[in-house]
Amino acid sequence: MAQTTLQKRRIDANENDLKNNRLGLMSQGQIRKLQKDIDVYQARIKQIIPRAITVGLIMTVAIVLLVLMRILVIPVAVVLEALVVGGMIYLTTDFNHFIQQLMMDRDAGAVRIIKGRTSRYTMRSHPLYQTLRIEVQNYKVQDISLLRQFENGELYQVYVLPQSRLVISAEKISESGAGALL
Repeated sequence: MAQTTLQKRRIDANENDLKNNRLGLMSQGQIRKLQKDIDVYQARIKQIIPRAITVGLIMTVAIVLLVLMRILVIPVAVVLEALVVGGMIYLTTDFNHFIQQLMMDRDAGAVRIIKGRTSRYTMRSHPLYQTLRIEVQNYKVQDISLLRQFENGELYQVYVLPQSRLVISAEKISESGAGALL
């Protein structure tokens, strides 16, 4: 059988982080980093909500004025308004949900261990993270430079936060020996 060994190639972790991650726990440094990220995202969402409300209000006034001037018919105006309001609600709830997941992960301090081949092919872009595909599942990566360290088709042991599915560290696994089936 083919044997796998962990290679010294680490991604976004030091040796202490990896020791804790291999035990299914976050290190204190990772918890502090996660708390800083949460603080940044909470500050960002505090700016996004008033901006979204302002843009929604401006769009609503513009649509009402266009209807009153008979430039826009009411059914089209209702559809446009539903798209504007729906987009704002989706954006703010998606951001808020991600922040809540990060907070639950911080409080739990647990890490899930995933082994598999990686692909940087993504179906969805997001302002807060990029996605990394491992086997058939998508996981989140906050930093694009971290994402670039993963090689397509290579085997990795990836440490992921369970609620948010955020990759916090990884190590490349080298496959040695072809092995024989008896």
